Amino acid sequence: MSKPVSILYIVVFLAILFGFAIAGMVLPDRAVSTVENRALSKLPAFSFEAVGTRRFFEEMNQYFNDQAPLRDEMVRLYQSQQNSGMFNSMLLENLFHVKPPQKPEEGTVVKDSRVVSNLVVINKKWIFPVTDPLVHTDKMDESTAKLNDGIQFAADQQTETYFVFNPSRTRTLMHLYPDYMQTDAYAKSKDYFLSKLAKSVNVVDIGKKFDAFTNAAKEELYLETDHHWNIQGAFAAYQEMIAEISAKSAQFEDKPMSLDDIRVSGLTIGSFEGSYNSQINYAVNPKTADRTVIYEPRKPFSFSKFEVINKDGTQTVTSFNDFYGFKRGQSTYTYGTIYGGDRRKIAYENPQANNRLNVLLLKDSFMNPLTPYLAQHFNKLTVYDNRYYSEFSLKEILASEHFDMLIIAFHDDNLFSGSYEFDKPL
Repeated sequence: MSKPVSILYIVVFLAILFGFAIAGMVLPDRAVSTVENRALSKLPAFSFEAVGTRRFFEEMNQYFNDQAPLRDEMVRLYQSQQNSGMFNSMLLENLFHVKPPQKPEEGTVVKDSRVVSNLVVINKKWIFPVTDPLVHTDKMDESTAKLNDGIQFAADQQTETYFVFNPSRTRTLMHLYPDYMQTDAYAKSKDYFLSKLAKSVNVVDIGKKFDAFTNAAKEELYLETDHHWNIQGAFAAYQEMIAEISAKSAQFEDKPMSLDDIRVSGLTIGSFEGSYNSQINYAVNPKTADRTVIYEPRKPFSFSKFEVINKDGTQTVTSFNDFYGFKRGQSTYTYGTIYGGDRRKIAYENPQANNRLNVLLLKDSFMNPLTPYLAQHFNKLTVYDNRYYSEFSLKEILASEHFDMLIIAFHDDNLFSGSYEFDKPL
């Protein structure tokens, strides 16, 4: 290689190296990645004490990775390569670990599986997170201690309390994972979590109902490219929830709505943007993904009062019809746009209920499709998602107003998160 060519190579290399460095310093930090649909890291706070810790350098490394120039373009190219027909990170798994013939009730036959940015794409249809084989007992100990304390405080206020455990998609559909990714850690984690609850806690374990279904039936209850269930799964959980609480409660008795009360249609048009699919550059075509069913009560939901407080504390929704349900004419759908999305607070009043009960519901996003169905059964239902309420205090809410019933409803893969921060410091 001649000297001029060598010099040219060095100049080009240094130009690229320093060009990226200069661009990284000049360009403003980005808050979110549109390709991965997630928040990006911010520059960690500097202090002499922090610099001496491992965490500071890990956060700095993540910050530089997240804020690198052209990052979205490079991630998009990488994801497209991983999902291409020429590339398969699990080729040997697909060739040598093909599952034997299955009966229809045993569910989907996995013919193709690949990892795209830490998500597993099955048959170019289903998307799952890579499984976690660990049982995080220390984190669950913290969550259950907070849960037991909150429930005991409610009991002291003469409030009847129920803890509803909804079946998560990962645990329920574990059979769809490649063999080497399948783990019983999720089932063990659920069992451990329940074992740490006080004996006095009224547990409504919806997972027992789902576990009795065939694998094929379970697949009908969850979205394919999103981490939530569909309305079929949510409605089945609602029916079981009302039936079990009615059987356990000293003050509430009612029957859930049945499918005879529902008009069932299907999503045949538009694009469904699943939460997992949106993280990997839509590896599954959103125009064919999740042609899920839609439930619309034959007798429309009716509330004398309806209030929504957004995550930022504003009130921009006043009509229930604008808040919940299938909107004809839309071309793009998400779990949030159909079922109201995560809100700080939702309040329903329904004088047509057969009781005068005032009920408080603490929930995660799995409950979003269910809240109007539950509201049909109570005179007042107040719903909080405390993840989006920085000043949330369950004890203050219970002490300031009498609630006849408290329902805490999380899914059984939500075992340690902000959902368990029941009394946040001011």
